[in-house]
Amino acid sequence: MEMIRSFVSIKIPATPAVKRVQEMLKEIGGVNVSGDVHLTLRFLGDVDAKKIKDLSGRMRSLEKYRSFNVSMKGLGAFPNTKDPRIVWIGADMGGYFNDILSDLDGMLDASSIDYDQKPFKAHVTVGRVKTPSDGLIDLLKREKNLETGSFLCSEIFLMKSELMQKGAIHSVIGSFRLAKE
Repeated sequence: MEMIRSFVSIKIPATPAVKRVQEMLKEIGGVNVSGDVHLTLRFLGDVDAKKIKDLSGRMRSLEKYRSFNVSMKGLGAFPNTKDPRIVWIGADMGGYFNDILSDLDGMLDASSIDYDQKPFKAHVTVGRVKTPSDGLIDLLKREKNLETGSFLCSEIFLMKSELMQKGAIHSVIGSFRLAKE
């Protein structure tokens, strides 16, 4: 049985503000800065390839939804800003997003795919902390209300994630274009 490590996401455009955050993190050091910037809607983990194929077919029905706006604001960290492990930019999902997420969950259930069912917290991971520093903690405090812009989400992706020594390599399994506004 072939297993595929996978997730469902939207791509984040490389805006000047996102690039600026990445540069600030690189300057501080101790953070692996993500090159592939995306917003994970659902992390699926290792899933049987047959179930992924079934899910991909079901996800075509997402194309009935209209594109929606995503606003990005604020720099934060998981589990918290005093002991950061993951650095993120906050996101506010507009339009039909909650309906899309609900439909996606139904598709995952129908495809018998287990997924992380924690309450959804919209965020864009921009770095993974290797060594926390006072500089990073200061940056997180200083930029907690950072405005990083907005964009129109017009496509949802089913992704494969291959773990390598230098980080994950992501490739598209399926893309689902949303209707124009």
